[in-house]
Amino acid sequence: MSATKTNSERIADLRERRKAAGLARLELYAHPDDHAQIRAYAAKLQRKREKGARPPA
Repeated sequence: MSATKTNSERIADLRERRKAAGLARLELYAHPDDHAQIRAYAAKLQRKREKGARPPA
């Protein structure tokens, strides 16, 4: 039976997977009313980056 991971081990694994995916951690303070717009803009940038990374058909 495998040992259960601690919260800090799970977070460390998550951060390592994100780092391997080329992502960087960013801590940002913003007004709660702006959270949805910031997330939407980040998603738009990610889609744009993914679209540019696709090989030509």
